[in-house]
Amino acid sequence: MKVIVRCSMAIALVVPMALLSAGPAGAAGGTTCKTTVGSATITPGLGVTAKNQTINATSTIGACTGGGVTKGSSTAVNKTPNGNCSGLAKAGTKSTITETITWNTGKTSTLTGTTVTGPKVGQATIALKVTKGLFVGLKGSQIIAFAPAKGGGSCSDASPLKKLTIKQVTAFVIK
Repeated sequence: MKVIVRCSMAIALVVPMALLSAGPAGAAGGTTCKTTVGSATITPGLGVTAKNQTINATSTIGACTGGGVTKGSSTAVNKTPNGNCSGLAKAGTKSTITETITWNTGKTSTLTGTTVTGPKVGQATIALKVTKGLFVGLKGSQIIAFAPAKGGGSCSDASPLKKLTIKQVTAFVIK
């Protein structure tokens, strides 16, 4: 059970990035996207020993209203210093994220910000700012849920957690 909780926290850190990046899809007024689903790969992988981690996430966002967009695809990179399964299995673990969303219109949005594990185990709260492209200057937010993917590792040093699944808890909002 501890391994699942730890893995869930790691995913929560990665998924929020992907969701926030995928969510902001609209014109100057912003957008709200009701669906997010994705996956993440963690390098070198979460185990017992703390190591700097890079989480690469991809997600698809959809059911967007506002801003002239209806859906998008996101790629995000999350940098977690000294990350391990136990550190990610508690609320309050912070990391940085950079995300790029390609909207159904062909336009893109680049976002940067932070993810914080919580409010519940296996979740992450994402706060972003659009720094380039569509919706520049607006802010994005979302809470995502993450869980270990099948065959993704077991949160041990011998078999570190390297894969997560991501889904939204709240809509991705850019405003």
